[in-house]
Amino acid sequence: MSSSEFITKMAELVSNGANFATATVVGTTGSTTGRIGFKILISQDGDILEGNLGGGCSESVVVEQALDAIKDSKPRLMTVLLEEVEKGGIGANCGGSMDILIEPVVPRNQLIVFGGGGERGIAQPLVKLAKILNFNVTVVDPGTSREQYPEADIVVPEFADKAIMKLNVNKSTSVVIVTKHKYDEPSLKSVVSLGAGYIGLVSSNHRASALFRELTENGGAKESDLKKVRVPIGLDIGAETYEEIALSILAEVVKSARGGSGRSISDFKGVYGEIMDDSRQTREHSNPQLAK
Repeated sequence: MSSSEFITKMAELVSNGANFATATVVGTTGSTTGRIGFKILISQDGDILEGNLGGGCSESVVVEQALDAIKDSKPRLMTVLLEEVEKGGIGANCGGSMDILIEPVVPRNQLIVFGGGGERGIAQPLVKLAKILNFNVTVVDPGTSREQYPEADIVVPEFADKAIMKLNVNKSTSVVIVTKHKYDEPSLKSVVSLGAGYIGLVSSNHRASALFRELTENGGAKESDLKKVRVPIGLDIGAETYEEIALSILAEVVKSARGGSGRSISDFKGVYGEIMDDSRQTREHSNPQLAK
C-alpha cells in the first residue's frame, strides 16, 4: 500500500459522507509486528479498507476501539500488548507493545435548503435552527442574497440545476425544499437521484402528487427515488408558525439521521410509568392470580 492509495481512499470516503477512522502506530517497545508509521483505514462497519499494522491479532483489537471512537467522535491512544492472554496481552508472543493513535473522521452533517425568492417564510428560521444544531448549511435560492441568510455557511443565488453542480451531496446530506412552489420541480429534479440521506418537500399531498406524476411521466425522476421524499414534511408537533414548522422539519431530519422513534420519551420511559410498572410487578409477585 502506498501513501497515495491511502489518501485517495480517505478522500473517497469523505466525498461519500462516510464515517471512518485511521489507526497509526506511533510508538513501539521491544519486539513488535508493526513499525512506527504503519496504519490502517477502518470503515464504520469495521472493515479494514487499506493498510496493515503488522498482524491480524492487533488489528482486530484496534478495530473494536476504532468503532467506539467513531461513535463518540473522539480520538484515543491505546497500547496493544503483544503477549499471551495469560499475561494480559492479545494472544501474540512477540513480547513487545505498540502504541496506536486512533483518529475518527465523522463528517459534519450538511443541510441544503432550496428557498423561493428570499421571501419571509420557513427557510430563515430553518437555517437559524440548523446552525444551532451544528449543521453546515447551504441555501440555494436564485432570488436571495447573503444578507438575507447571514447564518448560512454558503449562499448560492442561482437556480437549482446550476447550483447543484457546485455542491457535494451524499448520505450525510439533508435536503429541504421550501420554495413556495416556485422552484419545486427543478429543485427536486436536481437532487432526488443523488443519494442524499434525507429529502423533504414542503407541499400538500395534492400538489406533490401532481408534481411526482409529472416528473415520472416526463422522465425527470424515477418513482423509486420519489418514494424516498418526505412529504408532507416534518414531525406532527402541532406546528403553526414558521418557526414551529422549522422545528418540526429539523426534528424529522435528526430523527432520520439518528434512528429515533419520534415518540415522546415519557411515553415509554416516564418516571410515573416505571413506578406503576414496578408497583404492578410487585403486586403480581405477591398475588400470582393478578398476573393471570
